[in-house]
Amino acid sequence: MNVMILTASTGGGHNRASNALKDYINAHDPDAAVTIIDALEECSSTLNYAVVKGYKALVTLTPALFGAMYKSADKKSPLSDTINIVYQQCAKRMLPVIEKYAPDVIISCHPFAGAIVGYMKKEYGYHMPLITIVTDFLPHRSYISEGIDAYVTASSPAKEILMKEYDISPDNIYDYGHPVYEKFYEGNGRSREEVLAELGFDQNKRTVLIMAGSFGVTDILEIYENLQKIDVDYQIIVITGRNQQLYDAFEELLNNADQIVTREEPEFLADLGEDSILRYLYDQSEIFMEMLTRTFSRTIDHHKPTKLFFFVDNVDDYMHASDLIVTKPGGLTTSESIACSLPMVVFKAYPGQEEQNAALLVENNIGVIMENSEVAAEVVGPLLSDGERLEKMRESCRRFVRKNSCQRIYELAKKLVAKDRAEHT
Repeated sequence: MNVMILTASTGGGHNRASNALKDYINAHDPDAAVTIIDALEECSSTLNYAVVKGYKALVTLTPALFGAMYKSADKKSPLSDTINIVYQQCAKRMLPVIEKYAPDVIISCHPFAGAIVGYMKKEYGYHMPLITIVTDFLPHRSYISEGIDAYVTASSPAKEILMKEYDISPDNIYDYGHPVYEKFYEGNGRSREEVLAELGFDQNKRTVLIMAGSFGVTDILEIYENLQKIDVDYQIIVITGRNQQLYDAFEELLNNADQIVTREEPEFLADLGEDSILRYLYDQSEIFMEMLTRTFSRTIDHHKPTKLFFFVDNVDDYMHASDLIVTKPGGLTTSESIACSLPMVVFKAYPGQEEQNAALLVENNIGVIMENSEVAAEVVGPLLSDGERLEKMRESCRRFVRKNSCQRIYELAKKLVAKDRAEHT
């Protein structure tokens, strides 16, 4: 079977979901041919740049504006109409890609990608099955298109919203969960004891994992220092991802630097020319100029045992070894944590889908929200001191998780292909 998986680079979660699904199919069906396509890049490199960099600009510089646009696009409005026009134009650009790969089924891990191909199917008469995966815990209008044959969700509320607000038939909704690597599921990865022993950590101490790549440098240093105030004997794992500035600043902190000058310039600005309007506005803003020269002063003389990592490809190991994770509530990171039965403390949720994810975690007793870095100890301390509460949160993860998501999604794909062949042969 020829499988096409669509993604886009507005956040790493869409690509992680795509790769997890591809790896599962390759491992369990050697006869399948699987191709991952960045749909926005294929449609237009200019559009891809505008969407990816524009997204980063909005959530970094003006999160309130991003939240307002997110809400506006989720209902019938000039903005949602404009998005639909863009979808229709992009559908033409996807035709050569479809003809080149001739997929039997298309699985979309990004709302724009799925909607674009949905319009293409409707406009140009293609009939190959199209599955779209709602990669956050609640859906948005941007996922919806008449050409989509199946929606895969990761929560019961998502299914209800698709039916009631977007008039999607329940027969076309599958609550199978986000595609995550099998090794993330509790019991599938390396044991806590193995990983802690490898790190030289005490197996009898609680362990906090901080996934910090998307946080501001000063934010995460302040969180870390605040956590040192907790009167519990525990240990910390910090993963900065590809955030080199954060890694370097953290190394200075762990080497007892008294002061660290943090430069908070958003990553996307590095790609803009000196004449860019966004660059000019950024440079002229007193608020952001102040941020560029912020100085973090160390306040704690002794730190909890800490292991610092840059980018790693075995995040599952550190999740399985931990009792609690501090992170942003992105859709895929959240799904991976839930798969590991790992309680969450979520911080700095962007308005829109991340705020919705965070609220759902609290509602289901899977996570708690840290409003700012100053209350880190106040939020995390009681959790580390209350083993019974942590266990109840782990149980909540076990009730919420959708296991074997990749397997179930691929079985759905094969079922839809068989149906399509029966109807068109």
